[in-house]
Amino acid sequence: MLGLDPPVAGFTTFAAEGHGLSFDTASVGERVRGRVKRTVIVAVLPRMTAERLVEIVRREIAVPHMAYWIEPVLACGRMGERPTGAADLGKVSAAGAVGA
Repeated sequence: MLGLDPPVAGFTTFAAEGHGLSFDTASVGERVRGRVKRTVIVAVLPRMTAERLVEIVRREIAVPHMAYWIEPVLACGRMGERPTGAADLGKVSAAGAVGA
């Protein structure tokens, strides 16, 4: 995401475990536990940027088990700042999240 032009800054990643449909590529330990290691990426982006990012990932990485979703953000901000609310949704309109 940092390699895009312009780069996507301000995203969060964290480790997760998935309970998918197939364990074809799972390690022995993952098969025993019944879940596989995954990474989740969360970013608040304008919808058009989120859709562009999904298409870039689909074209350049094409991991069959990768899931994504785009959902609206009703408000966002940092503590100590005035939150961005419904009146400002044109500036920040969607959150894009891609899990791999």
